Order: sequence, then structure tokens, then C-alpha cells
Amino acid sequence: MATERTRKHQSKRKNGGSLNGLYLAVSVVLILAVILGGSIVFFKINTVEVEGNVHYTEEEIVDASGVNLGDNLLLTRDATVVARVLTQLPYVSSVALSHKLPDTLVITVAESDAQAAIYDGSGNWWLMDSSGKLLELLESGTDSATDEEAASSDLEPEDAEEDTSEAEPSSSGVEPEEETVEMPDPPEGYLYITGLTLYLPEAGSVIAVEEDGERSQSLMLESLLNLLPAFQNRGLLEGVVSIDLSSESEIIVNYQNRLTIKLLQDEDYDYKAKLILGVLEDYVDANWEDGDTGTLDMTFSDGNPRLTKD
Repeated sequence: MATERTRKHQSKRKNGGSLNGLYLAVSVVLILAVILGGSIVFFKINTVEVEGNVHYTEEEIVDASGVNLGDNLLLTRDATVVARVLTQLPYVSSVALSHKLPDTLVITVAESDAQAAIYDGSGNWWLMDSSGKLLELLESGTDSATDEEAASSDLEPEDAEEDTSEAEPSSSGVEPEEETVEMPDPPEGYLYITGLTLYLPEAGSVIAVEEDGERSQSLMLESLLNLLPAFQNRGLLEGVVSIDLSSESEIIVNYQNRLTIKLLQDEDYDYKAKLILGVLEDYVDANWEDGDTGTLDMTFSDGNPRLTKD
């Protein structure tokens, strides 16, 4: 009898334990549901703050983020917001989001500075940063085309027909030469870069180049993107007036309209910048008079720079 009572008691304890576990699980689920429901109801975005902006207004950054007042603060996907801002606003280089409970989203941005203007080979100048990211189109190059169209529209029909006939291929079968695009004057206030033909340039994209078959523009572009930060880190970039990349193997740098610096492509430009600083301090600044100009040739195989005065 005692054994049978013990078994019944143990069975009741097991059943009670199972019920208690079930009650606990249900309670946890209900608590989580209440918390989730509360977060959806109470943690709505009522304020968006923007920090670090220079080129763009707070409204422009908030619009680009796609965040709306009333969105849930805790369910906002940071990666999606960051991608939207970086895609739509070229000057923005990084984005970070943070929350101020209960209802404020903070968008902190860092923006790039334009370090140079680069000619795209098709009549346009673009601002770019030192990483090669295109920031803004400065010259459309469409004014001359518009003027030509306006001029042609002023012609009498007979004159227009005559002009058309002159443009037709000659009986010899030789096609007329393709008209070259004249490069506009470089914008003031920026060092300017020439010699590359950009491929499908677009604000917010990193520079790509077209290969012309005669020289490697890709290697020249890679050299440029290594040269710019090296000069910037050594404090030389602010003195650079222009960079010419039209040569097959040499980079020509105009420094302060005083010194023409010749460099080979695909070099250790940090080391070269260090050598240039030494030449400037020990020879040019120490011995040259105002108005003196010259050439610093760093293309010799022994690696030693050659400085000559004009």
C-alpha cells in the first residue's frame, strides 16, 4: 500500500511540474509579445538629428535616408539607411546611426573634400577626392553644341541644305575627320588633372578609364590614386597646380608654377614625396630667388633626383 501511495504522489509531482513548466513558457511568450508590442507602439521615431554635414542640409540627408517620422526606432535597418545615403549623396564618405531613446534617431555623416578637378576627355570637368571618387560635375560641355544648334536653326533652308551636302563623304570615299572636343579652361581653386579618358563618369562612382590601345590608362590611373594620398600625407598636395597623365610612362606635376616634377608611373610615391620635400627645403627654398623656375627629374634609373634651374 505504501508503495502504491508513493507512486501516486510521484505521478502528481510530475504532472504538477509539467503544468508549471507549461505555465512558465506561456508566461514568457506573453511577456515577449507585450514587450514587442510595446516597442512597436511606443518606440516610434519622432525626431531625426543629423551631425557632421557640410555640403548637404539636414533635410537632404534625412530625405536620402528614407526614414520617416513614425517609423519604429528599434526596427529601422541601419544597413539599408546607410546604403541609401551613400548612394544618393556623393560627398558623403561614411554614415553611422545611433538611437536616443525613446524616440530620436541620430544620423552622423562624414563628408569627402574635393581634392582635384579631373578632365574626362569629353569636354567636362569633375571634382574628385583623393580616393578617386567623383563628387560633382562642374562643366557640362554642352554650351558649344547648343550654340551650334542655334546657329544652324538661323540658316535659311537653302543654306542648311548646302551645309549638309558639304558634310557628306567625298567621292574618294574618305570620311571627314571627326571633330575633337575642345577642353574648357580648368576650374579655379583646384589642382587639375588631364590626360585620361574617363569611362562612364558618374557622381558617386570611382573613376574608371577607357583603354586607347596605345598606353595603359589603367596603370596611369592606379599611379594617380597612389600619388595623391602620398603627396597629401607629406603636405605637398596643396602646392600642386596640375598633374598631366598624357605621357606613356611619365607623370608631369606642376608645383607652385615654379617647379616641373617628372615622375615615373607605378612608383613608391611616399618615398618620392619624401625626396621632393628634401629637395625643396635644401635647395629650392634655400638657394632660389623669387621668380626662379626649374625642373626636378625623378625618372632616372638610379633613383636620384636631378634638379635644374631654367
